[in-house]
Amino acid sequence: MLRRGDEAKHEILSSIETLPFSDFAEQAQWDYGKISSASENPAISHSPLWTIELQHFEAARQIDTPNDRKLQKRLSFWREWYQGFLDGKPLDWELQRRVALIDDTIWDAGPETVAAEIERIEAEFLAEKLPMAETIELHPETGKFRAVPILVENASYMSALLTQIGDALEDCLGEHNGLSDRSGDVKKLNRVLTKYKDDPQNAELTLTTVAGSLRRQLIETRELPPNEDNLALLNAVEEGVRGIRANHPEVAANRDHLAQQAFKALAPEDKQVLEEALPMLTAISEPELAEEFAQDIPELINDALLPLPDGAPPLPGADAATRVFSRSSKMVPLWEKLNAAHDGKVHRIATMGLAAYAVSELLFKMVSLGLRLLGVL
Repeated sequence: MLRRGDEAKHEILSSIETLPFSDFAEQAQWDYGKISSASENPAISHSPLWTIELQHFEAARQIDTPNDRKLQKRLSFWREWYQGFLDGKPLDWELQRRVALIDDTIWDAGPETVAAEIERIEAEFLAEKLPMAETIELHPETGKFRAVPILVENASYMSALLTQIGDALEDCLGEHNGLSDRSGDVKKLNRVLTKYKDDPQNAELTLTTVAGSLRRQLIETRELPPNEDNLALLNAVEEGVRGIRANHPEVAANRDHLAQQAFKALAPEDKQVLEEALPMLTAISEPELAEEFAQDIPELINDALLPLPDGAPPLPGADAATRVFSRSSKMVPLWEKLNAAHDGKVHRIATMGLAAYAVSELLFKMVSLGLRLLGVL
């Protein structure tokens, strides 16, 4: 990851990507010798990375002043990268490749510029890992974030699917079917029938979650009686999922992509990041988006969920995690652009008690957390 010419850079990257970790030290020593003897940079063997000593990696873990937090943020990727090799668990190779191929003009600009570019790369990478058929944009009047869904392509068919789900849900309530208005699955379905009726991405995410929950309760645990009404509701929800995917290619492609992801369990420090993020994310978002953050983040950190039989902690809900981390990643470039422009809207948010740098730091933490939960970092 040292600065080098393109030819040496590509050659070394190619060799590392196919290298067994047990041979890494020997190969790295060979690579270093090759770089050191390069005529274009004969003094590289005596030059530290920028001028930052390695012991700063450990020192950065203990610091907590504004200036030191900037140093911690600047070193974050490199600490993770270095520790990954020490542990025999290198960072995602594609992420490493993108960082290694940062343009030389950015490397030459120094650590602050490189850190900003790595943050942009990480946010872009997370957004690709958690795709959603929506765009995140800043409201031109308020300077706050909002989510704009890519609307349904076959509105009449979507309406028919939701009507079928609504009818099946109505048949299940008020009888001895085990479901009530207080049930989590019922609340989610009502959200689809009202809030997400024109939002196929969020409708599909939520219906997929409900379908899995109903199937588990009806077939595996028998918490719900597998009677005609409940089975009809499950069938309607699953038909809704299939119908949205069939009529909205982007949603179907996103589902295929998400099926390849596996979230890791949240550690206590991860939950603390989310708890700190909630008030700030709601403050910088338009009411509708803020409401969804207020629904999704508590679901991710819900300690009331019972542990699995083997004692493992519950995994984050896929739909909530997708929304929270996908949206946070898409906020990063917009916020940094707004901040760099010294727009008055930034100061308007700052008057609400939110410093512009604090927002940048929070979004950086959210991107890092999302990448860790996906096993990228």
